[in-house]
Amino acid sequence: MIASIINERRITVAIIKAIRFRNYKSYADEYSCIDMDKRITVFIGRNNCGKSSCIDIIESLSNVTLFQKNHCDLIFDILCQREDLKRMIKSNVSIDSKELLDKYAEKAVSIKLNALGESFKFDPIYDERSLSAEKPTYESIQLFEGVAVFLEGFIGNIILRRLNAERDIIPEPYSEDGSLLPNGNGSCSLINLILNRSTKDETIVQKDLLEALNSIMYPDSKFEGITVQKVSRSKDYWEVYLYERGKRFPLSKTGTGLKTIILVLLNLLIIPKLTSFSDSKMWLFAFEELENNLHPALQRRLFDYIDRYVKKHKNVHIYLTTHSHIAINTFAGNADAQILHIVKNNGVSTIHKIDDFISKCELLDDLDVRASDLLQSNGIIWVEGPSDRVYIKRWLDIVSEKSIIEGRDYQFLYYGGRVLSHYSAEDQITGKNLIGILTTNRNSAIVIDSDKQTSNTRINDTKKRIRDEFEKHRMFCWITKGKEIENYIPVQAINSAYSSNLDKQCEKYELFPDYISSVRSNFSSEKVLFANMVCPYICESNYNVLDVKEKVKKLYEMIKTWNNN
Repeated sequence: MIASIINERRITVAIIKAIRFRNYKSYADEYSCIDMDKRITVFIGRNNCGKSSCIDIIESLSNVTLFQKNHCDLIFDILCQREDLKRMIKSNVSIDSKELLDKYAEKAVSIKLNALGESFKFDPIYDERSLSAEKPTYESIQLFEGVAVFLEGFIGNIILRRLNAERDIIPEPYSEDGSLLPNGNGSCSLINLILNRSTKDETIVQKDLLEALNSIMYPDSKFEGITVQKVSRSKDYWEVYLYERGKRFPLSKTGTGLKTIILVLLNLLIIPKLTSFSDSKMWLFAFEELENNLHPALQRRLFDYIDRYVKKHKNVHIYLTTHSHIAINTFAGNADAQILHIVKNNGVSTIHKIDDFISKCELLDDLDVRASDLLQSNGIIWVEGPSDRVYIKRWLDIVSEKSIIEGRDYQFLYYGGRVLSHYSAEDQITGKNLIGILTTNRNSAIVIDSDKQTSNTRINDTKKRIRDEFEKHRMFCWITKGKEIENYIPVQAINSAYSSNLDKQCEKYELFPDYISSVRSNFSSEKVLFANMVCPYICESNYNVLDVKEKVKKLYEMIKTWNNN
């Protein structure tokens, strides 16, 4: 987490690398660590394993009272930037500044946080984790006090919004308080306040909130309007109403899934706009078990919205607790996200980072997720070999503007040329001695080289059988218009990659190794290397060879249907 505050008209920046804690609820004497360098953190594990306790620790960053109640040991690992140290040394330390800069710049400094009264005190802590593990000196203590002053100011600029697992939206009396509690209380009053006070901008509800809601709910629902109305003459209670297909219905009577999405949007969109985003503020959003009563397709769209939101707002960090495998699918390959597996054994909770195959398997076992439940991407693209994957992925990235992700929305499998004859896309293949494609994944597409050498050449019986089986089950089969997939490579990309001067496009049925021989004489043994060299130069303006644009667009549309997009 990058911490920044405005201090004496200067922007001060440091990095909180991690928070460590112990002796809190089911977390015992050994320190547990929450790394803070990712924008999205997913705490995943079984019920009552200690996920919410991690959110409590995060909340301690902005809530002194909560920390006092916890009575746990809390340590920040701080990475001090060189410019910050220069300012701190100048104001706090009266020795050779270069010596301290060389000693501590760009190193992690561990500082323990103690709650005294209603303020903080920071003391240097030296242990095996700190890169500056050594006995404290007078000068280093003074330096750390400078870091402490910085952190104290930074903590005062943290805003944390929390949404509990137990939540609801119900009719409420009118209030000008404008507060929204973690259980959802205040949501109706907040919307009422914005829509009915002349000092508030109602478009943040009627336009911004509604557009975001529809982006998540569509195509299941599409709402045309949102309003509030008084629901009882005897009591001053107001209800939120949504309009869909010309009909109006009360929000309190809808499912909890819709309410969850609205509560998330109230926190992400409405509250920040009422208080205004600021570069000097750090916004932390902690959402617990958003998957409750949400269909998997809605979960995916909600998690995708959260991912886009984080990318748009640089001073935002989001923390999610969940036991849904949909969150794993969404965030496992995200460079801005981390998944922390919370495990509770013999009453003691521990945190495990999911960063290798073994930890992923342990997570799936703990959640009782079977391979048939999760270890399939949403669809499979069958290709002959790895170089085909490189080209198709590049084309998909172009046509989708990288909105679909390999490993989440689709995955490649190789059938290896002549081995294709041993596969079948039929749903009943008993006794045929063939491998069933549908048992691997019911969402499948296949790309096959035609191997035609003239316009009169016919494709072989295996390829015709596979094409017919795929089309029978409304799956996508692409047999190349030219001889091989390499016949689609634009000549401009080859010349750019290799500084060559080929003067024509490879012909439809031309042997590509012969065509490329003046550039790469050993092409056949380096097909993947060649593909990786050329693909960065394939772009929207040059990949219109033969029918490739048409086929890639159809494949992209098929992948979107796999993912309910």
